[in-house]
Amino acid sequence: MTTGFVYIIGAGPGDPELITVKGINCLKKCDVVFYDASVESSLAKQAGSDAELIKVSETITNNPLLLDELNEQIIKFAKEGKTVGVLQEGDPFIFGLGAEIARAVVSENINFAVVPGITSAIAAAAYAGIPLTFRGYSSTLAFATGHTDLNKKYTDVDWEKVAAGVSTLVFFMGLDNLDMIVKKLIENGRDPRTPLAIVSCGTTAEQETLSSTLGEIAELIEKENIKVKVPAIIVIGDVVGLRDELNWFK
Repeated sequence: MTTGFVYIIGAGPGDPELITVKGINCLKKCDVVFYDASVESSLAKQAGSDAELIKVSETITNNPLLLDELNEQIIKFAKEGKTVGVLQEGDPFIFGLGAEIARAVVSENINFAVVPGITSAIAAAAYAGIPLTFRGYSSTLAFATGHTDLNKKYTDVDWEKVAAGVSTLVFFMGLDNLDMIVKKLIENGRDPRTPLAIVSCGTTAEQETLSSTLGEIAELIEKENIKVKVPAIIVIGDVVGLRDELNWFK
């Protein structure tokens, strides 16, 4: 029996029109498509009319065994000779499961391809009128996850280097740890007056942007009793100030 093929496809940040042409073309080749609950279902339906669509409603947070279970199913279908698509929000290699799925597939000698997607960090910021780099404002950029236990002695974030060494910072999944992120950055040398924006539900009709400064954002949210929607990114840097001129999406 001929072994199948696996496409790991980035679905983009939310707006279904922001998936790539290659992503759509690869979906059309698939016999089976696994897609995140956060992905617009209309994208999964771009697969062939006979394709089996499997929605992945759980996350690693609520099911630690999710990745193993998902890999097992992907490999099973591929070994049956089927072309399998794995459609993930944003870019599958940026804070996604794409690389881990790819490693599992490779270990079973199954061929695969990665179709990059537009990550929410870039797209949501652009839709909010925030260029992540700009001459005279920012020539360095870093992405970081805010979805870790930042109270632990060891984390993946080198706060001293990140706080003072990068012009523009973008945190994914950081709302629950916003207070800690702010504290760590200021403690490690970031100016509390640095502009900050939280962009939620980026590139969709529900997009909202909350602008403030690093030192004042937490107090603003508490004082105004602001309920920030998820998913959301946190952008920190002088480029946030350009939003006043470049805010085009309303």
